[in-house]
Parts: sequence; structure tokens; C-alpha cells
Amino acid sequence: MRHYLPINSDRSKLLSALFLLQYLIFFSSCENEKHGSLHKTQLTENEIEVKDGRLYFRSKESFTQYYNKYVSLPEEELSNLLTPFYKKGFLSLKPIVTEKNEDKLFNLYKEKLNLQVPRGTTSKSTFAYSSVESPINDDPFESVDELIGDETFAAYLNINGEIQIGESIYKYTDVGLFITDKKAYTTLKNFLESKNISENPFSKTDLTVKENLVPSLPEDFPTPIGNNNQIVYYRPANSKLTASKSKTNSAKPGIYNSSDPNYNSFFNSLNSCNPDHGLFANLFGDNNVCIDQYERKRRVKTKAFNYNYLLVFHLGVKCVHQFKGWTGFWRVEATDEIKLLVEAAQFEYNRDALLGNNIINNQTKERAYFMNNKRAFFTGPNNINIYNEWGQPLISYVNLTSLPQVFQDDLTFEFFGTGLSSLDNLIQNGIDSSLNATKLNEWFYGGLYTTAKSQLQTAFGNTTVPPTNRTFAAKFPQNGNIIVQKSVSSQGYDIGVREKTFDYGIRLCFNSGDSSSWSIRPEIGCDILVKPSNFRVKIIGAARKGNEWHGSKFNVDID
Repeated sequence: MRHYLPINSDRSKLLSALFLLQYLIFFSSCENEKHGSLHKTQLTENEIEVKDGRLYFRSKESFTQYYNKYVSLPEEELSNLLTPFYKKGFLSLKPIVTEKNEDKLFNLYKEKLNLQVPRGTTSKSTFAYSSVESPINDDPFESVDELIGDETFAAYLNINGEIQIGESIYKYTDVGLFITDKKAYTTLKNFLESKNISENPFSKTDLTVKENLVPSLPEDFPTPIGNNNQIVYYRPANSKLTASKSKTNSAKPGIYNSSDPNYNSFFNSLNSCNPDHGLFANLFGDNNVCIDQYERKRRVKTKAFNYNYLLVFHLGVKCVHQFKGWTGFWRVEATDEIKLLVEAAQFEYNRDALLGNNIINNQTKERAYFMNNKRAFFTGPNNINIYNEWGQPLISYVNLTSLPQVFQDDLTFEFFGTGLSSLDNLIQNGIDSSLNATKLNEWFYGGLYTTAKSQLQTAFGNTTVPPTNRTFAAKFPQNGNIIVQKSVSSQGYDIGVREKTFDYGIRLCFNSGDSSSWSIRPEIGCDILVKPSNFRVKIIGAARKGNEWHGSKFNVDID
């Protein structure tokens, strides 16, 4: 009954064998960490050190805890954590730039990145009061986005794209991730040089080299490569989706409605953009980005992503308003109003079909709703009462923050199937087309909304209305799938960021035994870990400065 769990050589040959064995045991054990160990270990500042210019963490668990904590905090918190390490020889691959630290970061990076002071400018103050506006540099960290799109993860890597976990060095390149024992680091450098792979994240590997090399390397699981197997290579299976453009603006309940006529005018005239991700920019997962640069030094950046860096993964959406300082670095700037609207975010959790469970394979009729720290559980049909085939729900109290991250929402509801048999027949083995994704989206806002509203009113009162931010989980255990759709409406004033993390490093898990009922539960204990896949999204990111709105909308593999 427990189904979901946060995770939480001669000498050369001998070294190779020991490293490989150590790595595989390490990786396997990390993949099967129990819920309790993740939360019993408390974060302490001395768990992070700087070794040879890299951040050092004693274990994957320790690093994951830091990542999970700071990925959901304001970026200034991460900046405060990492700034002291700059004095110890560490330089982040993509530092957190603020108005306060911009000068300092420019001076730290100018030699490494060959940065030039804009003509007539020696500091922020002289730039601000110059009578002639000086030219502004290009932001050197922009190129990093194509390699490591996750700003939090990029901040932990050093300027060479490296981090040390235990005795292993992880090096992220535009060809993939390479892992080696720290004693074999020279071997890794020689390997990269022999294959003409760039060691410098700010200098791309030749496109021809990538096109010839990447398809020949293994994918989807860490695999030993090279002489004596001293190097482990990893890249996720290619899951890049195609971008599609919507011809019309849909009017889904509660998502796009606004009393601001300026916003309505902006929305009605807004054309879809084609998210920028490039040929190899999705090497570590889906990284869909649209930018609306409405002034020389201001822009709105909207992104939807499903990153997989082996050490961590991160699924979510983000809208950020940015300003380009005198250094050329883009940084977050508060604006009058900012909105992040997600009509549909769809993804799946997949594993082997659950066989031998007669109750589930006979399509048990169960529906559960989580809202306001309560769970309303319906079983049916109840044919005795023809006016209410589902009968009265069982109401219980549950701390919604104890649920897996992906199911923490204003309203979460789970069905066996979607509630519509014709749609079940189309998507029970996974959503395989933009058309079927669209059909699920239409059902989410149509019949499913009506069903949810009716049952919520039965459970919580006649005035109950499903909130705009909601998560639907359609379970197909007989096929091994859970299909999730989310809607998001997030708005803020005098801030620069709106974002929503759906899942990050906390892995969905369920028990495959005969007693499993495939229910969302806050309990611990499981045997299978799975990660989200097949990410599709329909999104708008917008910011208002004065009376003018700016931003982007795009669709990825859903019309």
C-alpha cells in the first residue's frame, strides 16, 4: 500500500576496476535511498568544500539536499551560499548576478572570460551617469544556457562545468556527461582531447564532431567507455519534442481571464514563438526558451523544461523579467507585474505494467481529491442510488506538503483512467501525438472539470469551485503508466520571477506487489523509481512595465 517516495589499472587496470565497481555500487545505492535518510540528515555549511577549484560534496545525497533546498528559494539565497567560496578559488559556471554583486563578479570573471570594460566605463557608477550611453557587452553566460539550462544546477558547477561528489569528478560538456575518479582526471582530459571534445563550456565542440560522435555513444544509463573503462559516460535518451504553434487563443476557465484591458489587448495580439533549443541544446533534457527583448536592456524570458543531469533532475516552468547591466550580464529585475500562465503541462511516469492484480486490472472505480489538507475518496459506481452512482465520499485529513512534490497543488485529483473511456483507449499506453495531447487538454477543461466540480461540491459543499492551479493524475497500472496534466496561474507584483517546479530530484515511486492499489500517498517505502518523461506544454510568460505588457507564448507538442 506504499507507493510514492521522495528520494530523496597493472595499476591502471586495478584503478579502473575499483572505480567502476565503486561507481556502480554508489549509483545503485543512491537510486534506492529511503525517504527517512534523506530527511534525517541535516544540512551543515561544512559539508561543502572547494577542491581544485570545484565544489566538493561528500555524497550524492548531500548534494541533492542542497540542490533541492535552493532550487525553490529566491536566487539571492543561493548567491549568499556560494559567494564565500569565490574567495577559495571557486568560480561558478553561471553565477547568480544581482545589482549588488555585478561589479565584483565582473572583476572575478574578466580574466577568465576575457571580458572587456565597455568604452568610457570603469564601473556601474560611471556607466550610470555617463552623458553618452556606452556599448554593452554580450553576456558570456548566455551560451551556458544551451548546455546547462537549470540556473541552480549551473551555479553549483565550476567554470569548467565540473563538480566533485565523493571521489568522483563529474564533467558536463556539450557532448554529454563524463565521470571519472579524481586520480584518473588526466585520463579524462586526454580522452576529450583525442576526440576533439571541448573542455571549455564557453567554447563549443565543432558541430561536425558532435554530429559524428554523439550518436555513437551510449545513452540513458551511465556506461564505461574509453581504454580500461576509467571513464563513465552518460546522456539521457533523446526526448526532444517538436514545437508547434497555436493558431487561436483558447479561453480556458480561469487561466487567461483578466480585468486589465491592456493585458487582454496584449494577449489577443500575441503570436506564438518557436522555442529556442538548437540541435544539441536538449542534450540533458527538454529546454524550451522564448525571449521577448522589448528594450535594449530589458527582456522577458519564458521557459519550460525537463532537465536530467543524472545527479538531479528538474521539471517545471518559469517566467523572468531581466535587465542588462553595464557589465553585459543579464540579471533579474523587479517589474510592476508578472504572470506565468500554463494552460497545459503534460508528462508521464512509466514502468512495467502491473500484472497479477485482479482488482486493478478490472479497472477499480476509485477517485480521490486532495484539497485544503483534506482527501475526499469516492468509490463506485454505487448502483443502489441511481441519482448519485458514486455515493458519499470518505473524508480524511492529510498534510498535502507530505505528498510527493509533483502532487502538491491547490487541487490534486487521481482517477483510474481519465473518466472518459474513448480517451482512455487513445492514451492508456502514453500520449503519442499532439492531437491526443490536445484531446486530453480539452477533456481537462471540459467534462473532467464538470465531474471534478460536482464531486468536490458533494464532498466540501455546494459553493466549492475547482481552483485554477490543479493537477490531474490518470492512472493506467495495467499498462504501467501515470499520465499527469497540470494548469498554473501565477501572478506577482513588484517582483521579477514567477516559476513553478513540478518535480525536482524527488522521485515518484510505487510498490508493484499484488496488494498495491496505486494510490497517491504520503507514506514511505517502495521498490521502483521513475522519472517524468514525454513533457508537453502550452504556456504564456508576461511582464508589465508601466502600462505595457511584454512576453511570449509557445506550445511544445500540443496544439
